Amino acid sequence: MKKNFDIRLAALREYLRSLSADETVFIVEGGGEFRTAEDAFTYLRKYGAVTPDGKRIVLYPHPVEGVDPLSLSLYQMIDEAIEQGKLELPELESDDLCK
Repeated sequence: MKKNFDIRLAALREYLRSLSADETVFIVEGGGEFRTAEDAFTYLRKYGAVTPDGKRIVLYPHPVEGVDPLSLSLYQMIDEAIEQGKLELPELESDDLCK
């Protein structure tokens, strides 16, 4: 089991190194790729977890180790948006000092 995990992790690392910094790559149902010039957060907010031709986005490949906590929370937010099919931000609230 560990050997299989190590192989998959190595493949994911290699895939992440091959990605262009100028585009975002999503994995769609069936295993294909969808590439966009928009960052993952912006794309999911605008269009949801579907491509222009209607394919469902199922994964956003991102680093799995050595990630700072802030980036990790952003990646988790993107993963949840893909699971839910869209990215919805909560209503912003102000504290009493700003009212």
